[in-house]
Amino acid sequence: MNAGRNIWFTISLVLVSALVITSALSFFYYSNYVTTEEKYSNTLLSLNGVSYKFNTLIDYNNGTKIWHNQTIIPIGWSLYNATLKTTGGKVEGSWSDFGVFVTSINEVQGNGPEYWLWFSWDETENRWMSGQTGAESHIIKQGETVAWLLTNDWAATP
Repeated sequence: MNAGRNIWFTISLVLVSALVITSALSFFYYSNYVTTEEKYSNTLLSLNGVSYKFNTLIDYNNGTKIWHNQTIIPIGWSLYNATLKTTGGKVEGSWSDFGVFVTSINEVQGNGPEYWLWFSWDETENRWMSGQTGAESHIIKQGETVAWLLTNDWAATP
């Protein structure tokens, strides 16, 4: 009878110990989660002072449109730099006294009759406005939405 009682006592002791250990680990991981979440929020607040978020559409004019939304870039970056970031550096262009003329995005060339044009979304007119400068001269603004269109028609929009 004593042996049966000792087994149940041992099992109970192991289960209570497991419960205590599990509770302690749960508290530990929850505390780490709360601390990490707070650090993340503080980092985002810090970034808002030195960076902007913007949206980019890349329209290949074949039905494929790729959006890069809420991309974070440093304040003062040009459209060219921002496009380099959103494409992972897959932008090529030819430079002249007038600025950069983008010839390739994501390894898709603007050869012959097709070329890459950029546009900015006008919130007040609810339409795409064609870029009036080279991509390196256009400085991205907070929340701006821009687009690249591969086209052979100067009047086309994304």
